[in-house]
Amino acid sequence: MKRIIFLIIVLSFFMFSCSSKSSEESGSIVISLGGEVSTIDPHLNTASAGTVYIRHFFEGLMKKDKDGNLVGGVAENYKMSEDGLTYTFYLRTNAKWSDGKPVTAEDFVYSYRRFIDPKTAAPYASLMAPIKNALKIFRGEMSPEELGIKKIDDYTIEITLENPTAYFLELADMFLPVRKDIIEEYGDTWVGSPESYIGNGPYKMIERIRDDKIVMEINTNYYDKDKLVAKQITVSMMADKNTALAALKNGQVHFSTLVPAQEIDNLKSEDLIVINQAYGTTFFEINLTNKAFTDSRVRRALALAIDRNYIVDSINKSGQLPAGAFVPPLISDYEGEFREKGGDYISVKSDDYQKNIEEAKRLMAEAGYPNGENYPVIEVLVANDGNVVMVEAIQQMWKNIGVDSVIVPREWSVILQSFRDLSYQMVLSGWTGDYNDPMTMLELYLSYAPSNPGYNNPQYDKLIESSKLIVDPKERMKVLHDAEAILMYDMPIIPIHYRSNALMVSKQLKDYKLDPLGKYRFHYSYLGK
Repeated sequence: MKRIIFLIIVLSFFMFSCSSKSSEESGSIVISLGGEVSTIDPHLNTASAGTVYIRHFFEGLMKKDKDGNLVGGVAENYKMSEDGLTYTFYLRTNAKWSDGKPVTAEDFVYSYRRFIDPKTAAPYASLMAPIKNALKIFRGEMSPEELGIKKIDDYTIEITLENPTAYFLELADMFLPVRKDIIEEYGDTWVGSPESYIGNGPYKMIERIRDDKIVMEINTNYYDKDKLVAKQITVSMMADKNTALAALKNGQVHFSTLVPAQEIDNLKSEDLIVINQAYGTTFFEINLTNKAFTDSRVRRALALAIDRNYIVDSINKSGQLPAGAFVPPLISDYEGEFREKGGDYISVKSDDYQKNIEEAKRLMAEAGYPNGENYPVIEVLVANDGNVVMVEAIQQMWKNIGVDSVIVPREWSVILQSFRDLSYQMVLSGWTGDYNDPMTMLELYLSYAPSNPGYNNPQYDKLIESSKLIVDPKERMKVLHDAEAILMYDMPIIPIHYRSNALMVSKQLKDYKLDPLGKYRFHYSYLGK
């Protein structure tokens, strides 16, 4: 009996060892980016996590290579006209969907039209604005068939723009194709199972259990499959940060965006934290139609009263930088970085905070509220999973200029409805850009932008619109700096800090790819010692 038990133990150990070894050798990794997302339709998704999943299943005309450089994706090469208005893309003849069907020009024509079609109600359809007639189609003034994209032949596409657009190739990486026959057959349910979720990217779905997991493996029909390392990637749908931490420590998860704030110092000491700077800014969104905020001097005073260094150093502690403007670092200028050339509109030097307070008091007095007298108590909405502790600290800072506030936690869906109704005063918000250009931030506050909470400055609109007509990159960036200066004087938003993402990463996980857009990639990842 003892011999039998011994043999069973040895056999079990051997099987476990083989299983563990084959898991590592297969490149199978597990990531956790939060709970279930509402959709993984490339045209309807709004979640950062959803973007990560989708980018493994689909590929646009352009893509990012292993080093993060923009290179040809489904388009093997392209040609731009001298006036910068027409792009001709030549598709790879060996690009295929995960079910083996060829990817053709018609797929892109259909997909671009679907994205801009008001019937689709794509949340980010306005990103297509540079393409000819896109905004008119978006507003229902033209049909999607009039979009500036046409098929030359099965493997050639011509795209015509409204104006020269310096960042159009970045958009060509973002606009992803979907299959017309699949969507017509399955409708909205096409994203729900491996049988119908047909993509053209490096990976294909092999299992999908809502609120549990998505499992993907290499798409053997992908033209560049031989360069992929991770053979299988599992997305674990967990929403609790402490659960994610426990899973990372016991080896069930290798990468997670769910970092418990109270554990950051401990995780740093264990070398399990990676800080990823983002093209993003966290800020207070202000309802400019509310009487409490109609005077720009009040808005500037509230901005000056925030000690941003205290926020990033003592509260968040996740690599954020104090924000003295709206466009964040890393975004490019014609040379170098836009933020470096533009400087700060609010001093974020620690020694200047008291000066900021004095200036804030002066502005409040000018606006008719000396020491905050007669100024109403303001209400700040914060998402239930948002940074309430940070807002509580700012609440105390505003007391330095005599302003009182109350914090109201709400579900994000309720906050979004408040945005639509303009039934709020102020909300903790933020934006992470979609591409590497200042316009990814600045166009949010065009008077007609869907995301605009009531800001309307014709001079700002004029500068942003005129920048679209400028081909010379140096002159174009000068105009965008002038526009940001107007935005920061009017202060329709109050910048707090530039975004960064604290990530929990197992020491086993190698060669994962980060970028400032939060589009993490695991194509080349593997598990090591």
